[in-house]
Amino acid sequence: MSKKLIVSADDYGFSKGYNYGAVNAYREGIVTVLSLMSNMEAAPHGVKLAKEEVPEANLVLHTNFVQGRPVCNPDSVPSLVDKNGELYRSYKWKRESESDQKCLGDIVVTAEDCYKETVAQIKRFQELTGHLPNHFEGHSVINKNICKAFHQAAEEFQIHCMTEPEVETDRWYPVHEIMTGNPMAMEILNRGCTPQDFFEDRFGILTSPFEFNIIHLHPGYVDAYILDHSSLTTARCRDLETACNPAVKQWMRDHDVELVDFISIYK
Repeated sequence: MSKKLIVSADDYGFSKGYNYGAVNAYREGIVTVLSLMSNMEAAPHGVKLAKEEVPEANLVLHTNFVQGRPVCNPDSVPSLVDKNGELYRSYKWKRESESDQKCLGDIVVTAEDCYKETVAQIKRFQELTGHLPNHFEGHSVINKNICKAFHQAAEEFQIHCMTEPEVETDRWYPVHEIMTGNPMAMEILNRGCTPQDFFEDRFGILTSPFEFNIIHLHPGYVDAYILDHSSLTTARCRDLETACNPAVKQWMRDHDVELVDFISIYK
């Protein structure tokens, strides 16, 4: 069985500079999906850029509860926003597990607010692109209330989403989050991936027992907005360089790894 691999450029729409890099990673490299943060100010720029430069690209939704402003009226999602109507950053959230390195605060978001904002971001995505996404996932943090909200939205809109467990349906094939349970996952995420991570199969692509697998990269140019609003900086540059490395794409061909997008998972 050949492996089918989805390579997502997460955080699309985070900033204009990042958008340019992600499009390059799609056009020249191994990225197969642009995952759009539809609530961000640079989201319209990202959609326009993709339509002009890579109109065939599969845009999906990168649901975002921790960056910028919500699509909903802030008053309608009070657990998600601060007094200025800005989404709480992930470090202000309360952790559910001791292994959580991001959530260090005491903010507890409700499933109801997460569901409202998920639906609003799905509809904003539709407004920007002219169609519903065929996949959505969460940005930066995931917890039981987010999973509950995602399941509700996925069933309502019949859109594939990445949660544990996945929504069970006969409409699509299951997709394996290949970095889940991988002890190197956070190291690779934080430092950025290198060609050697593929050549030595540190992601576990070749050993995965699943047909459809996904890895999440953050390939993009770092601009002032990224520097001011994200702790992930150098890693984005490394992901971009690696994603566009011809030897990495050749490694995929040599090992019968087929690069696909979310269109391929629907039966």
